[in-house]
Amino acid sequence: MKYKIVDIPPKMERYYGMGKMLHPDREIIEQHIEAIPFGQVMTLDNFCQQLSDQAGTNAACPMRTSHHLKKMAEEAGKGMQETPIPFWRVVRKNRSLLNSKNKDFVAAKLEEEGVELRYSAKGDIFCE
Repeated sequence: MKYKIVDIPPKMERYYGMGKMLHPDREIIEQHIEAIPFGQVMTLDNFCQQLSDQAGTNAACPMRTSHHLKKMAEEAGKGMQETPIPFWRVVRKNRSLLNSKNKDFVAAKLEEEGVELRYSAKGDIFCE
């Protein structure tokens, strides 16, 4: 695995305190995503907490984690993965879909899994 454990940067200490932060690699993120049961979603905050708990750190970097999730979404949208990792099961704290260029694909996958969605007037999609 290529993940790194670093000191929590000073600018992030107000959110996570002092201690260690996991910079996860794609492999560990994929393993955790595949553990989310079919038809269920997990918030990015809870997902990062699980990653950090497993690594024994105080936090997992949400920016690096969401970067990997966005890359998975892009690859799935371009048909680069025969069987995509179910990245669509990770949502924001407010249960809206993560920003990606293919929200329609993500919404369709969630609906296939039986997750009820709500569409806002602004075009945001939320999991119920």
